[in-house]
Amino acid sequence: MIRIMLVDDHTMVRDALQVVLEQDNGIEVVAAVGDGETALRVANELSPAVVVMDVALPGMSGIETTRRLLARHPEIKVLALSTHLDRRIIQQMLDVGASGYIAKSAAGAELKQGIRNVVAGRSYLCSEVAALVADGLRDRNSATGPETHVLSRREVQVATLLAEGKSAPDIAAELHIAPSTVDVHRRNLMRKLDLHNVVELTRYAIRNGLVLP
Repeated sequence: MIRIMLVDDHTMVRDALQVVLEQDNGIEVVAAVGDGETALRVANELSPAVVVMDVALPGMSGIETTRRLLARHPEIKVLALSTHLDRRIIQQMLDVGASGYIAKSAAGAELKQGIRNVVAGRSYLCSEVAALVADGLRDRNSATGPETHVLSRREVQVATLLAEGKSAPDIAAELHIAPSTVDVHRRNLMRKLDLHNVVELTRYAIRNGLVLP
């Protein structure tokens, strides 16, 4: 059973997320709180496996709450959940130790998948956030040179999953595409990035914030 704490300042959002998550027999919501200070206190008491953290909280932000929470409890996984799809905010959450970032608009479809990924030690970006990361790589390419040459949103997703050690069939199942399509994306992104194996791809993914080191 995966023990979850929800942190969001909107009661209706917390209630809706709890209903969605508790439809899964492998997930238990042990707490649902509305601010960072309460989240830190309750985490001390209940030791959840995953904290689903809103970024925009009253008082202490979700970014600062995550930083303090993981300083005290590095074993807890934080999955950011937010309406804020700004690359700077996404990067700040990842920099303080969040294991993933999901847009609230994608919560129904991807939240359970994100939770299972971070519990397994993998990072997780929903498709909307992955698209922003892809845009960031394109912007960085314009400024710094060819290393981050244009990747599509799907190529970013495939690169991330390959760097996490997943096989082509696993990636195909997760992205709902054919294994042969995964192979096409893998060849294309390797060619675009001038990489030759998964080890080089993993280094690239860590360097560019796609996966956690």
